[in-house]
Amino acid sequence: MLPPPVTIAASPSWRSKITTAARAARIPLSDPTPDDVGIRPITCAWGDLALLVPQLDVPRAAAERPLIGAHSDSIEDLESRDAVADVAALLSLHGNIILDLDAGRSRWRRPRRPDILVSVAGNGPLWTQPSVVMPVGRTRRGRPLSVRLVADPGFEYALLDMARLVEADQCSAEAA
Repeated sequence: MLPPPVTIAASPSWRSKITTAARAARIPLSDPTPDDVGIRPITCAWGDLALLVPQLDVPRAAAERPLIGAHSDSIEDLESRDAVADVAALLSLHGNIILDLDAGRSRWRRPRRPDILVSVAGNGPLWTQPSVVMPVGRTRRGRPLSVRLVADPGFEYALLDMARLVEADQCSAEAA
């Protein structure tokens, strides 16, 4: 059984870059609303991010390391919480700094806002910020388990590169 496709919510300029890179790499994309203004979704098959992301022409400034945030205790579903923790741990192995957004909460001091947030897929509207929703396994009952990476504008390339790392890790785990 194939995993669900990866959904990328991107601004028109990033959708254009992604579409151009996909054409160059001969990767099929689904872009139901190519001319729409604002952040809209496109989808690609599981495994295609590894081919797509290196094709993107990225300015040097976009290569900076983002600060990543993840929730540890505020996610009620244990399988979803574990999936978010696994993705955050994987990204930390690649040298990224991960903020635990639930640790040390204080009403006097606000935690630093992350550039990219690792969360459970389905929380919040998909089209408000650049994001990637990707499958990361199955629940004990066999339902697909997905994680969502959400970025502040300006971190689109870092977002796609992190999604590529997660996808590559998942693909290697499935092959083993």
